Amino acid sequence: MNNAGNPHKDNLLTRRSGYAHWMTEQVRWSDTDMVGHVNNIAFAVYCETGRTHFMRKFVDKDANPRAMFLIAQLTVNFIGEINWPATIEIGTGVLSVGRSSCRVGQGLFDGERCVGSAESIMVMIDETTRKSCEIPDWARTYLSNFSIVAPS
Repeated sequence: MNNAGNPHKDNLLTRRSGYAHWMTEQVRWSDTDMVGHVNNIAFAVYCETGRTHFMRKFVDKDANPRAMFLIAQLTVNFIGEINWPATIEIGTGVLSVGRSSCRVGQGLFDGERCVGSAESIMVMIDETTRKSCEIPDWARTYLSNFSIVAPS
């Protein structure tokens, strides 16, 4: 694993115990490449699936109030190979919340083995003006319930 970034943050993202939000995704044969392992695009798609399920509460048609978050940046770390068939568990949590954006962290697990991690910057926008806006307190409270914290 390349720890050129913040090794403390990378360690947080690779620990199963750091996540409160989980979902699973089946590895499809079409996710594999010519070498026989899951390709890099599929890693990003697994992260997108986990992230959208996590943020879905804010944008469901019946959500009241609503909050629209758009992805501004995605960094994916490829830690280990995945082969078909497999079930990937996607852990999603919040690294930090700013004025109008939040950093979402994720871990991809094949059993107990962390095979990838990701960090996304999500920006809240006004649905009408499409410009960034401040995250309301009710959304901050929800996001803080899923904080990824270091072990004590």
